[in-house]
Amino acid sequence: MASTSRDPAVRFLQIGYQPSDWVAIFLRAYDTGRTAQHLGPLLQLCERRWQTWLSAMAYHHFNVYVTVNALVPHARDRTRASVAAIRHVFLDADREGSLVLAAIGARRDVPPPSYVLHTSPDHVHVFWRVSGFSPDAVERLQKHLARELGTDPAATPCTQTTRLPGFLNLKYNPTN
Repeated sequence: MASTSRDPAVRFLQIGYQPSDWVAIFLRAYDTGRTAQHLGPLLQLCERRWQTWLSAMAYHHFNVYVTVNALVPHARDRTRASVAAIRHVFLDADREGSLVLAAIGARRDVPPPSYVLHTSPDHVHVFWRVSGFSPDAVERLQKHLARELGTDPAATPCTQTTRLPGFLNLKYNPTN
C-alpha cells in the first residue's frame, strides 16, 4: 500500500505557487504504463477531495507529479506555450544527490536552494523559488547548472514535473 500524507503536498503547492496559478498533475503507473493528467487551478488541487483522489491513485501504484511552473488558466496541455510563469529554477539529481547538494553549498555564485525534495535514496529535486524569468532564460540556466553540477540534462524544460511531496516514489518498485 502506498502511504501518503496530504499535508506536505498542500504545503508545497501553497508555498511554491501563487493562489491564482494553474498547474498540471501528472500520474504514471510504471508497472502498467498507464498515465493520467489533470490541469487545473491550484486552489482546486489543494481541496481535500482532490488530495483524497491523488491518495487513491497512489494506492493503485501511480506516481504523482506536478508541474514545476505555473500554466496559463484553462490550459489543455502541458506544453511550453502553456507556461504562464516561471516559479522555480529546478534541478533533478537522479544520482549522488548528497554530492550535488554539497557542490551547490560550496558555490558562492549560487544561492542556497529554496527547498530540496528527497525523491528516493540519494536522489533529490532542487528548487530555487524565482520570479521574472522567461522560459528561455530558465531553460538556459537549468541546462548550464545541470552541466556544471552533473544533474539530469533531460530535466531542464520549463514544462518539467516534479514528484508531489508526500507521495511515495513507486517508479523502481511498484509493489511497495
